[in-house]
Amino acid sequence: MDLTLTIDSRPLDFELDDVIAGLLAVRLNVPPGEDTRAAIGRYLGEVGGPWILDENHMRKRVLRRLILDIADPALVVRYLMTERPK
Repeated sequence: MDLTLTIDSRPLDFELDDVIAGLLAVRLNVPPGEDTRAAIGRYLGEVGGPWILDENHMRKRVLRRLILDIADPALVVRYLMTERPK
């Protein structure tokens, strides 16, 4: 999933694997079958701030936050048990 995050009014292009996006959607309680792009983009833009240094640093910062958000075994089980549209 390709996203453009907005952090402190600055755009940041970011790419997420579909499984990671699905796990984060479960964490954010986005209903199955709904487009998750807006919810994930808004969330990562908010938690990624404030903008510090360059784009590379910001991508790493967002990625670290993402790992912390989805590193929960219960979340993985919930994701696997959720029916997703095919």
